[in-house]
Amino acid sequence: MGDTDWVIPDGAGKAILEHGAVLARGLLGTSRFVQYCERRGLRISRERLVRLEKLRMFAPVFRVRTAAEAEEPLRIPLSADDIWFERGWAVDTTAVPASYPVPDHADESHEAYYSIFQIDHLEAVLSAVTLEVQLDSYVARDDSTTVDWATAGDRWMEWTRRGVESFRDHAYRRAVALLCQHISNRYYPYARGNMRTVLHGATSSSDHWTIVDGHGWDWRSASRGWNAEAAASFYGLTPEKLRHAYEGLAIAQAHCDPIERWYELTQFISVSERDRLKGAALRAETLRGAAYMLRRFYHDLYGDELRHPNEVAGTVLQHMPELEVRRDVRRHLEFVANRFGVNPQPRLSLIVEGRSEEVAVTRIFERWVGAHPGKYGVEIVTLGGVDHATGGRDGRFKMILRLIDYLHHHQTIAILVLDDERDARQLEAHTKKMKSIHHTRYVTRPEYVHVCDATFEFDNFSDAEIAAALNEQAETGAAFSEEDVSTARTDESPGAALKRLYRNRTGSKLDKVQLSEVLTGSVLASASPETAENRPIVRIVEQAAKLAAMNHLPATEEAEYKNQESSYFGDKF
Repeated sequence: MGDTDWVIPDGAGKAILEHGAVLARGLLGTSRFVQYCERRGLRISRERLVRLEKLRMFAPVFRVRTAAEAEEPLRIPLSADDIWFERGWAVDTTAVPASYPVPDHADESHEAYYSIFQIDHLEAVLSAVTLEVQLDSYVARDDSTTVDWATAGDRWMEWTRRGVESFRDHAYRRAVALLCQHISNRYYPYARGNMRTVLHGATSSSDHWTIVDGHGWDWRSASRGWNAEAAASFYGLTPEKLRHAYEGLAIAQAHCDPIERWYELTQFISVSERDRLKGAALRAETLRGAAYMLRRFYHDLYGDELRHPNEVAGTVLQHMPELEVRRDVRRHLEFVANRFGVNPQPRLSLIVEGRSEEVAVTRIFERWVGAHPGKYGVEIVTLGGVDHATGGRDGRFKMILRLIDYLHHHQTIAILVLDDERDARQLEAHTKKMKSIHHTRYVTRPEYVHVCDATFEFDNFSDAEIAAALNEQAETGAAFSEEDVSTARTDESPGAALKRLYRNRTGSKLDKVQLSEVLTGSVLASASPETAENRPIVRIVEQAAKLAAMNHLPATEEAEYKNQESSYFGDKF
């Protein structure tokens, strides 16, 4: 697959506007595009952009001119009755070869709009027409021969003319940039992520010539209606062509990135912090984002997962961490942090009875070993009394609550879910009065502790659903009816009654893990969202998901103190 196999679709620029493919990642006017490029280490100006456009080496996505007769600016997304392109006030500038007139750079009645994804193309163009001369090599010459600048200049100009000619009909990089913009509404948020979250939202903007209306646009709704096949057909894509485009961007970002060897760590860094990079490192961010978009696009089209952008070139002898581990993003980050030596997780927890022991141990560390225990990765946990270790009179309750207290102290929210058996109700009542040994609050909040009315199975599934699951699990041909399960439900100990029913009927022990898999798998696969939300366990999962998403780990000690002293982990007393 070569670069010459790419063709820019007719009207590619106008199609971007018709599809509103500027809402997730907007186009930039000339001045803003110049600033964008300069921050990424590309030396460019408005004058030079126009000059390159006149040479037909590089062009914007579209141009507009001031139209006194226009009743309003060009509205994007384009409406069916738009007249700007029809009357020539707006021009699609993506065709190769181009034939439209290019205004002077000082003409303020015109404006050009560029895509950020064009910077790979622009960098290649600038390399073809920019000369770097090391004059010290001439000064350091031993002989006194006069430098033949005329001959050297002619040679340089001939080389430059060839570069200009090669880019005039060059469609590959132009087409890839336009493709990235075309699919940006669907995939750009993934380029603005940190492996755990994505940033999405609509862009609304206006200037003298255009109005981009992103009000009412929702990325999730747009994603559900996205037609990847239509976009691929418009650009004449094949698996080979799209893979070629992806690998080209992947190699380009790795080549220009001065911190490319740190990609495993930087991919987890927040977008706002990565945006603070400069020069080539920031340019690599844009190119890597474009590569991520094409990678997602390829997966949607063909179902295959392309290699990570930073693993395209070369051979990976051993994945660190393993590919299976990477499915769990938290574990992935943990291993990466371990590799780079930045994981603050304690290497050892030293649990002592009280504050006096903590002070003594800390002092011994500092004066005898020579450093604070934290420098060795040692965490000192103070229990506040021996009863907190042995349990004392209420030991059977305190053990689990002290674990919750420890997790909350380390900013990890704990949700406890129990069947209504034995002392579960007493434990639930005890959580409302157990005080934290770390902070001036209770160990937890009442809504973080859930005790079922009966058991997990009977609270969340009907008699008919449980009977069907038992029949699927049984291997002896035994049959269970809805009435059988209903009888077990009314027993004083419904969980034990269900186990007894299964053993008596099949002669085998009831595998509750397998039963749960069958119940949740079959029911949730066929349930509507409204039906699923009525099940207590679904509400608990939603609660957990919301709390986890809102639980931002503190970046400062002050923020950590405020979090712990709030009522987020437990009510104040």
